[in-house]
Amino acid sequence: MSRLIAYLRGIARRRRIDVEIDEELAFHVEQETERHIALGLSPADARREALIGIGGLTQTREASRLVRSTSLDAIWRDLQHAIRSLSATPAFTAVALAVLTLSIGATTAIYSVVDGVMLRALPFPTPDRLVAVGEQHIRSASAQDLNLAAPQNFLDWRAQQDVFTGIAAIGYASISVRPENGREPETLEAQAVTADFFPVLGVSPIIGRTFTTESEVDGRAQVAVISYGLWQRRFGGAADVVGRLLPGQRGDFEILGVMPPTFAYPVGASRSTEVWIPNVFRPEDRVRANEYSYRLQVIGRLRDGVTLAMGQARMDQITAALAAATPHWFKDRAAKVERLDEYLTRGVRTWMFMLLIAVAFVLLIACVNLANLMLVRASVRRRELAIRSALGASRADLARTLLIEGLVLSLVGAALGVALAWAGAAVLRAAIPPEVPRIADISIDLRVLAAMAAVAVASGLIFSAAPVLQFSRPVTGPAIARMLRAKTTPALQWLRGALVTLEVALAVVLLVGAGLFLASFARVTRVDLGIDPQDVLTVRIRPLTGAHNWQLAQQRNRGLLENVLQRVRAIPGVDVAALVSGGMPLRGDLRTIDFGIPGRLLPRGEDLDFNEVSADYFRVLGVPLLKGRFFDQGDRGGGEPVALINEAAARTYFPGDDPVGRIIEFDGARRIVGVVGNIRHDGPETDWRRQGFIPLHQSRAVGATLVLRLSRNARDIVPMVKSAIWTQFPDLALPDVEMLSGYLGNLIASRRFNMQLLTLFAVLAVVIACVGIYGVITYSVSLRTQEFAVRLALGALPRVIVWSVLGRALIYLGGGLAIGLAAAGTLATLVSGFFFETRPHDPWVYTSVAATLVATGVIAALLPARRAARVDPLVALRVE
Repeated sequence: MSRLIAYLRGIARRRRIDVEIDEELAFHVEQETERHIALGLSPADARREALIGIGGLTQTREASRLVRSTSLDAIWRDLQHAIRSLSATPAFTAVALAVLTLSIGATTAIYSVVDGVMLRALPFPTPDRLVAVGEQHIRSASAQDLNLAAPQNFLDWRAQQDVFTGIAAIGYASISVRPENGREPETLEAQAVTADFFPVLGVSPIIGRTFTTESEVDGRAQVAVISYGLWQRRFGGAADVVGRLLPGQRGDFEILGVMPPTFAYPVGASRSTEVWIPNVFRPEDRVRANEYSYRLQVIGRLRDGVTLAMGQARMDQITAALAAATPHWFKDRAAKVERLDEYLTRGVRTWMFMLLIAVAFVLLIACVNLANLMLVRASVRRRELAIRSALGASRADLARTLLIEGLVLSLVGAALGVALAWAGAAVLRAAIPPEVPRIADISIDLRVLAAMAAVAVASGLIFSAAPVLQFSRPVTGPAIARMLRAKTTPALQWLRGALVTLEVALAVVLLVGAGLFLASFARVTRVDLGIDPQDVLTVRIRPLTGAHNWQLAQQRNRGLLENVLQRVRAIPGVDVAALVSGGMPLRGDLRTIDFGIPGRLLPRGEDLDFNEVSADYFRVLGVPLLKGRFFDQGDRGGGEPVALINEAAARTYFPGDDPVGRIIEFDGARRIVGVVGNIRHDGPETDWRRQGFIPLHQSRAVGATLVLRLSRNARDIVPMVKSAIWTQFPDLALPDVEMLSGYLGNLIASRRFNMQLLTLFAVLAVVIACVGIYGVITYSVSLRTQEFAVRLALGALPRVIVWSVLGRALIYLGGGLAIGLAAAGTLATLVSGFFFETRPHDPWVYTSVAATLVATGVIAALLPARRAARVDPLVALRVE
């Protein structure tokens, strides 16, 4: 330790230590001289004896300096030399730092996303014991299967399981809070949870308590636990908040407790839950009738000593016993237990790792490019390295010099790259699709910085390895003369060419991937949805139903909704307005109903998608009428029950026949009055669904979604629409005001995000590869200057020289394309599941990639080629 401290002092205080050593030696020599004089020697003889006694002044001084500096001092000198050397070549340094900044910046940004979403442990005690428990289709356990559970199954699981400390159910909830102080009505993000929810996650409130099982019974459920943020925002952090009331439109909720400020579930959600209320089970949720509703997310905590496999085995036993009693409830379904962190991220895990691999390709291309640049730089410095070797520098000394230079570049580039990623973090979070979990946890923190420091060091060592291996061998004698005369060697030329070819191959892989994703995204956006979602505003109206007076609520709300519709139609800028209940296209909500045809035997359980719409619904969405008529104002409660079906239903149930005028069993007996076009209700990547529609005034709807086709900016119209609604439904919260095109954007958000990032990475890869081609061709031209001068002096045409230079670039491009296209074809097959109507070996994409890369590569090589063609033979030969 004392020697290490001395080494560090030797680096930081070099000049001061030299003075101290000289002063100490002078004092010691003086003391010894006086001692010898006292023994009777002359002053000259006494000084000579004193110097002999310490072993020589110069030798002792160097030995003392060696003790205080040694290898760390050499590193310090090399570091200073590297900084001076890089400063002396600003063009090389700027290019290298630009390449490193872009590549490490991109790597930092993507790694911060992957780390925040997938790599960090859940912020709960012993998160490895947390699991998700649900049901999945046996034949379709895909990432899109949400692993949800029916209430009946959850209640039986909770009663019979013995492998969890507890399991809890989480359901959807919405709490509309009455307005105060002139503000608009507010809807709070809420969850309906069972009593074990908080104990399973291992979190307690900072004030008050959480629920008990009795709170899950209707009549005892008007209690709530609130978030820390809501406590501060609405109650000002009042200490007496427990026992106060949260004024909900469906009744006041007594506040039981306040959760800690860091608590959130789902973890890192873009919109945090503010209120938790008891999950109340209806009487029909406790019996196994013929109604199925898979709506609950179930989580649990494994007991100590119980493994995930043991938990799965026990749930299989319970499910088998339940299936024996009620087999129709478990047809093609089985219980599934999985780690909670994997459950939360499985929908995005694969494509996030794909993005991480893609950005690793960019970083690898950057390292290969810099290895080539460092080789060129070391070639230019071969005279300096040869002289240092002749003066006694060992191979370790030369290697250390080159490695430190590379590390200085990589660390500075990493610092700039992290700064770039930090500045763009907010942009990246905003661009991430909203369904990605834990978005709020994405940040560039110490974990990410530590990882990027390791990446920087590894990158510096990687791209410094080639010049270290090539130029760190000590040379002496005749070898020095040969080295000083030679500008390059065949082996060195081959290595530089191989590195450029590798760059091109890696760039081809990224370009092909970006091209395939771009083609997929283009095809998704061109899919015929059956509707025109542009300029369509949707406002969901959820009025109070009055649970004990359902029929009265139907009649009352239907009239109020009609009044809203008439008022909205009068707003300037609203071209067409309508109402729909039962689910909006592209929004994700959907309802089905039993379907039958009198006199025909259909498969048991046949159903149709079910919508209740007003007369102008199809005009708003641009759905064509194929046969018959649309609904009109005469289709009301006192008239004949009528229905519309779509083309898919007509082809399925009336193939070759005209369904108009036929009677169907669809919410009662109804006559078909028309056939409308198909709608891709679930988005562009799904098939047509069979759909049926009934008039809103012949339905049991108590709420609806207002759909408006606009000819003005929605920002100007939304306040007037809200005012029209509040004239009929005072104090009604309106949380769901959205353009229909926004729902479409959410459906394709992940494709857009992947396409944009891969395209960005591909562009970076091509730019870096072109920098490599330009650098190698430029250096090659400088080596062949004398050759070009002789050829031009002998009458060679400039275009011949240009083609001679371009030929070498085309060799690099051809080799890289051959390797890259083969590798891209293999990798594209592995990720073909991400493509939409795009083959992994799409010839159009591969041809476009080859043409793009050849064009950019030739452009990069053209400048040094033209410079070679303009060489002045006399000047070049005179210089040589």
